[in-house]
Amino acid sequence: METDNKDITKKRMLLFLSIVFGILYIPWIISMIVPGTGESIYAIISFPVVFMGTPALAVFLTRKITRDTTPLNFSTKICRNKKALLFSSLLPGAAIFLGTVLFFFIFPEDLDFQGRYISDTYGAFGAPENIELTIGSMFIMGFIIYAISAAAFPIWYIALGEDIGWQGYMLPLLCGKIPVKCAVIVNGMLWGLAHAPLIYHGMNYGTDYFGAPYTGILLMIFVCIVLGTWMSYITLKTKNCMYAAIIHGAADIIGEAGAWISLSTKSSLLGPLPTGMIGLIFLLAGAVILFSHLDETDV
Repeated sequence: METDNKDITKKRMLLFLSIVFGILYIPWIISMIVPGTGESIYAIISFPVVFMGTPALAVFLTRKITRDTTPLNFSTKICRNKKALLFSSLLPGAAIFLGTVLFFFIFPEDLDFQGRYISDTYGAFGAPENIELTIGSMFIMGFIIYAISAAAFPIWYIALGEDIGWQGYMLPLLCGKIPVKCAVIVNGMLWGLAHAPLIYHGMNYGTDYFGAPYTGILLMIFVCIVLGTWMSYITLKTKNCMYAAIIHGAADIIGEAGAWISLSTKSSLLGPLPTGMIGLIFLLAGAVILFSHLDETDV
């Protein structure tokens, strides 16, 4: 009976991964083989409904095909655990905010006091052409974005498509096969590898950096292990991947704040986004602490 359970677990993991990587990697391979298709294929696979929806679709198909009726680690009743809610919405965002501050402390010459990125990106939505910023106004703006990231519940549900797949479904399957700490790392690696087609085409890091696109792909895998540790920790402790979606959503919002005030004169591998090594440093410190508190009783 135990062997049968292990076999079905393996089958479910392989099926889930085949669906996710099939949907994301086959178009990527086509874009590398067929000239002139890269831009259109990137537009398709980077569309949130496609990229973030693919893991959720894989969960649905895998459970349907393998007749998996086990309860998902998911519930929308997040207010029942206020500590988990506050942890998820506040702490990772604060770590990202501090990482952004550290980046500009090290590279103050990269600060854009004219807010050109804001004007160019949001001019159509009413952003003024001429913006004068100060260190104080930048800090206040960052704090406002941080507060918004903690409460932007629509983004939680957009991120949920990924997290119900990786944290709600794949993580428990991995925990059934290997030790918890190994499962968290492997899950983060797989999640990072799913981003490879996007990084290859320039997401997060662009295309002009040392070792592009391969260093970007490797760093994104590491980023997903780090952020995934936060998400796995709270999912395993609460048996609810909705808290992981809150972390993911908050990170997506506050993580963009650094780009608004950056002249982009430094390598994107460094920051100011949390996908850079400096921008990631406080998230990494938190992940190390959380990782040390994981144990087999969390499964």
